[in-house]
Amino acid sequence: MTKIKIANLYYDLMNLYGENGNVRALKKFIEREDLKCEIHFLTIGDNIDFDAYDVFYMGMGTEKSEFLVLKDIMKYKSDIEASIKKGKHFLITGNSMELFGSYIINIDKEKIPALDIFPYYSVHNETRIVGSVVFTTNLIPEKIIGFQNRCGVIYGIDKPLFNVINGFGAYSKSKKEGYNYKNFYSTYLLGPLFIRNPYFTNYIIKSIMKQKNKNYKFKMLNNITEIKAYKTYLENFNID
Repeated sequence: MTKIKIANLYYDLMNLYGENGNVRALKKFIEREDLKCEIHFLTIGDNIDFDAYDVFYMGMGTEKSEFLVLKDIMKYKSDIEASIKKGKHFLITGNSMELFGSYIINIDKEKIPALDIFPYYSVHNETRIVGSVVFTTNLIPEKIIGFQNRCGVIYGIDKPLFNVINGFGAYSKSKKEGYNYKNFYSTYLLGPLFIRNPYFTNYIIKSIMKQKNKNYKFKMLNNITEIKAYKTYLENFNID
């Protein structure tokens, strides 16, 4: 039986709003496909073998935790770049997406080098951006729903994952959100993203299986509970 191995990176530091719910959701959706799923929880001090996993997930942390993780993850820059080029799946939510940009300007206006894998950069502000959002994406016809609570703003996004249609005041200038290159998917959205967006989660799992087993027939399961909750949310905000 095909097994999908997930590395939950810095699970203890980047789990501010229970973001590990995303990996639990992925596991549940994968197992609904009658596939095996194994999650490894890795953090500072562990040796991360990027050849050993199919999927890498990292979630939201405090600003202090974010910079602790940045110091550690820098040693893996070449491994991460190689894995992204190979098409391995990176699922990055919350402020962890800032780590993959060129640099971060913190609250004190210090310019802190990041992994510099992608050309965008982040600026932290005193005022936080908090609220619900609704996006579209070119990946699937269904809309994306979520919540954000962040002090960072990202500039220079040339390959957005989502397009903003209802940002509740959070996106007054840019209509771009997140980043998508090959199988690297990042977004500020909390939620957890993969519980609230079953159509998007199905898309991700299908993408993973294209690499693991090209002959696998994806079931496109009708996730009744998740889809009902998803549709109810859109109906409450009168969004078609």
